[in-house]
Amino acid sequence: MDYLQKKTQSKDSVQELILNGKNIVFKKNDYPHIFVEIRFNHNDIDGTRKWRIIFKNSEFHTSEIVINIPSKTESKFDEYLGGYKHHIVCEASVIVFKDNIANIW
Repeated sequence: MDYLQKKTQSKDSVQELILNGKNIVFKKNDYPHIFVEIRFNHNDIDGTRKWRIIFKNSEFHTSEIVINIPSKTESKFDEYLGGYKHHIVCEASVIVFKDNIANIW
């Protein structure tokens, strides 16, 4: 299932599918240039939402991430917080969530 193609599917319901281990696919072919930011989720309480994956103005949580493409770190100043946010970034062709694990290619 491609969430970005299924506009009737809400972000929250896709997040529940991810946490329940379902297979969710985001493809570059349908949406060019999937610029991905990865951050640690400080609000996670049980390990199921340890990582935040942010792309296309959406954020999804997962327990583990496997990055299969070149990536780098980046820091951005956040005026609202008055400090820097640090994250890992990459340019993905495909993001697959399965068994609450994200694989990024």
